[in-house]
Amino acid sequence: MKRALVISGGGSKGAYAVGVVRQLRQLFPTLDYDIVVGTSTGSLIVPMVAIGELDLLEQIYTTQEEGTIVRKLRLGDRLATDSIFDANPLWELINQQFTDARYDALVASGKKIYINTTCLQTEELVVFNNDPAFAATDGYAVRSIVNANHFRRIIMASACQPVFMPTMQVNKDLPNNPEKNFQYVDGGVREYAGIEMAINAGATEIFTILLSTETAEVENKQYNDIFSLLERTIDIFTTDVGKNDLIVPGQYNEALKYIDAVKRKMIADGVSRDKVNSYFTIRGRESPFEDKVPLKLFTIRPSQPLGGGPGGLTFTSAGMRTMINTGIADSNSFRVGLKDSEITWV
Repeated sequence: MKRALVISGGGSKGAYAVGVVRQLRQLFPTLDYDIVVGTSTGSLIVPMVAIGELDLLEQIYTTQEEGTIVRKLRLGDRLATDSIFDANPLWELINQQFTDARYDALVASGKKIYINTTCLQTEELVVFNNDPAFAATDGYAVRSIVNANHFRRIIMASACQPVFMPTMQVNKDLPNNPEKNFQYVDGGVREYAGIEMAINAGATEIFTILLSTETAEVENKQYNDIFSLLERTIDIFTTDVGKNDLIVPGQYNEALKYIDAVKRKMIADGVSRDKVNSYFTIRGRESPFEDKVPLKLFTIRPSQPLGGGPGGLTFTSAGMRTMINTGIADSNSFRVGLKDSEITWV
């Protein structure tokens, strides 16, 4: 059995995920993850979860204010650059907190980490990871995490919403790398929540923390300038990507449950297990369901909008503390709603 934690993108809304993760650990002290998958703000959180730095996560997500993650500048002054905002404060934070020692602790933990980015040159979703067995698919390319500095650049790339935040040359410091000059941005452009990565990495239990509500977030306001229109457009695009990310894993798991039910019915009717398995094994053809068992999918997401502005690009300590508290409350509700038969992972 392998357990995965998947955290979506959402900027400052990541504080909600911090509250969820902390409270789940309180409710289930032995809960741990073999696989962690992060997109955008999720890429900042999952490495710290993997090495148990939950206090540090809460500190990071409750001490930010306007200008400590991004500096919002005048649009007209930035037309000759690759971003509207200055994201140097975020880069400084990443270098300060994602130290070589913490990277070494992650490597020593044996846990597998997958960080989603988007490459502008190839248009591909690129999953940087430390799993030699993890293979590319038609939906994404894979690249290895080389060292601590490479890891920091990957996290920065995943967290940078294009246009608003700068592109990142992730492989810039890797000698003789043919992709040295490739520019990477937020993985949320292609993958809001990396559930597919967790499945392909072999997870059988997946905890997914989403930072958006299930229904569309209605904003009762007019968009009368280029900046607000751009913010809202990218927010809508990201929401649409997120819906697609949830549909496919759900359909995949329903298919697995159906196949499993058919197998059990055939065995109950007297067909031998070996014979049953032979019917569902087609040699010479690759099947996405070969040797797969139904997954346990646990999803926690807010019922009401978290705030934080379009794309989660508004940072206030008070607002993010509220998001953490909302995550704690929703985790308690999640625990109450669990059936005893589902708690095999405690």
